[in-house]
Amino acid sequence: MPTLRDRFAAARAGWKSGRSVPPVRRSQSAPQWTVSNLRPRRKRAITGAGRGGGSGAPPPAQPQSRAQTIFQAITALTAVAALLFTARSLDLTAEATKATRDQVNLAAQGQVAERFSQAIDQLGQAGPDKLSIRLGGIYSLEQLMFDAPDREPTVIEVLCAFVRTNAHKPDKKIEPSELTPAPEDVRAAITVLARRPNPDQARNRLLDFSGTQLSLPRISLPNAHLAKADLEVANLSGANLYGADLSSANLSSANLRGANLSSANLYGVNLSGADLSGADLGVADLHRADLHSANLSRTYLYGADLTDADLRNADLTLAFLGAANLTDADLRNANLTRAFLSSADLGNADLRGVDLTGAELRGTNLSSVRNLTSEMVRCTYVNDETQLPPGVTRPVEVPPGKPLPC
Repeated sequence: MPTLRDRFAAARAGWKSGRSVPPVRRSQSAPQWTVSNLRPRRKRAITGAGRGGGSGAPPPAQPQSRAQTIFQAITALTAVAALLFTARSLDLTAEATKATRDQVNLAAQGQVAERFSQAIDQLGQAGPDKLSIRLGGIYSLEQLMFDAPDREPTVIEVLCAFVRTNAHKPDKKIEPSELTPAPEDVRAAITVLARRPNPDQARNRLLDFSGTQLSLPRISLPNAHLAKADLEVANLSGANLYGADLSSANLSSANLRGANLSSANLYGVNLSGADLSGADLGVADLHRADLHSANLSRTYLYGADLTDADLRNADLTLAFLGAANLTDADLRNANLTRAFLSSADLGNADLRGVDLTGAELRGTNLSSVRNLTSEMVRCTYVNDETQLPPGVTRPVEVPPGKPLPC
C-alpha cells in the first residue's frame, strides 16, 4: 500500500514531466488525514490526556504512605528533643557561669583582704627608717578605696586613727605658727583622706582628727573634702585649699595666714579667732560663717558671700571687700579701717561701733544698714553712687588720689 510520502513523490515527478498524475485510490483501511482527524490529537497533546483520551482533570492525590508518616513523626520528635537538649545546655551553662562568677568574687575578696592586711602591717612599721614603708601602706589603702568601695569607711577610720596617733597633741602654750610641721606620713594620710573617692556617702563624711593639733604649712589640698573636720588650732599657713569643702568645719583659732581659700565652700565654718591675714577668700562661700574676732587684715574677699556672717570684733583693716555680699552680716565693733567696700552690698547689716576711717565707700549701698551714724562716715571716700541711710549726713567728696581732710 503506497504511503503518503510515495504519493507526494509521484505527484512531484508528474509535475516535472508535464504529465498529469492520476489520482491515487484510497484504501479503505488507510487513515483519513483530515483536519478533523488531526485536531483531537493536538487537543489531547495540549491538555495532557493519556493515550486513551480523557477530560483533562488532574489525577487524584495518592494517599500518604505509612513510611512517610512514621518518618515525619520521627523528625518532629527529633526537633523537640534537640530543643530540650539546648534548653538544658543553656541552664547548665548559666549555672556554670554563676559558679565561676562566685569563685572569682570570692578570690577578689580574698585579694582585698590580703591587701588590706599587708597595708596595716606597713602602717605599723615604726621608726624614721621605715617611712617609705608606711607611705607605701598609706597609698595602698588609698587604692583600695577605689578598688573596693565597700571598704572605704574602714580605710577612713584606720587613717584617721593613724593621724590621731602620730600628729601633735594640743598645747595651749604653743601658737599654731610655732608648731613644727607634721611628719611626712601624717601629711600623706591627711592628703589621701582629703581626696577620698566617695566623700558624700553618709559613712564617709566625717574625718575624726580630735585630740590633735595639726601643723600642715603650705600643704596642697585643692578641692579637698574636709567638711565637718576638726582642725581647731591647726597650722595651715600658706596652704592651698582652693575649692575645698570645709563646710561646718572647726577651724577655731587656726593659722590660715596667706592661705588660698578662693572658691572654697566655708558655709557655716567656725573661724572664730582664726588668723586669715593676707589669705585669698575670693568668691568663697562664707554664708553663716563664724568669724568672730578673726584676723582678716589685708584679706582678699572680692565677691565673697558673707551673708548672715558673724564678724563681730573682726579685724578687717585694709581688707578688700569689693562686690562682696554682706547682707544681714553682724559687723558690730569690727575694724574696717581703710577697707575697700566699693560696690559691696551691706543690706540690713549691723554696723554698730564699726570703725570706717579711711574706708572706700564709692558705689557702696548703705541705704538699709543698721546703726550707722554721720560721724562714722565722716572720714570715708564716697561719691554720687554711694547710698546712705536717711538721717546720715553725706561727707565731703574727696577726688581720687587726694588725702582725706580728717
